[in-house]
Amino acid sequence: MAQYQLLNNIAHKNLRIIKRRGAELGDAVGGSVVYPTEFNEIHKHYPILFQAAENGGWLTIALFGFEMNENLFLSGDEWLVPYIPAVIEREPFIIGMQERTSGNVEPVIHIDMDSPRISKNDEGESVFLPFGGNSPFLDRMADVLSVVHEGVAENARMLAEFKRLDLIENITLDIEFSGGMHYKNNYYATVSKEKLMKLPDAEVVNLHRSGILRYAYLIIGSITNIQQMVDIKNSRL
Repeated sequence: MAQYQLLNNIAHKNLRIIKRRGAELGDAVGGSVVYPTEFNEIHKHYPILFQAAENGGWLTIALFGFEMNENLFLSGDEWLVPYIPAVIEREPFIIGMQERTSGNVEPVIHIDMDSPRISKNDEGESVFLPFGGNSPFLDRMADVLSVVHEGVAENARMLAEFKRLDLIENITLDIEFSGGMHYKNNYYATVSKEKLMKLPDAEVVNLHRSGILRYAYLIIGSITNIQQMVDIKNSRL
């Protein structure tokens, strides 16, 4: 169970975080929530899909594998592509909100002290410098957390427009792997290129000016990354 604490350079002055990748460190997952704020990198490596959420809406995800807890981008302690989604990379840190004495509510960094990434020895990166300043590693984590923090609102804005224009459509992934293994899944959705191309000119202009049109094409283009995943899977069968 997670044990979140507000990060500070007194209580956590000697804290070190394990950076290497590994199944034992929580990286054996079949996918991750992703945000438009990272689509520039995500679309180069992963298929970006929509998955139905419990509240009746959609989650925007990057697919890592075809089976439960299968991460085809993980090989031992190495992540095979250069960009790791922010929700994965930011572990064990999260953004929390704290009310200041001025009454303003500001984002602050919390840390999960039960995370397997908390070092029990000298392995890993220091969170703070010897005299209390932020380490370069912590500065990097702050940047990653900002991708998530800013991405939440941007994702909601994007999905609202896609829903208004009825652009989200379910797809079926039907794949034959080496050795006769078969995979079929109809739980995911994407942006309909056909519906997008039929939008009135005024709607296309609005999507372009809002930046959302670009997101739509990055999502559509990312589907080709499924073939890369199939190739990795076949090489391991």
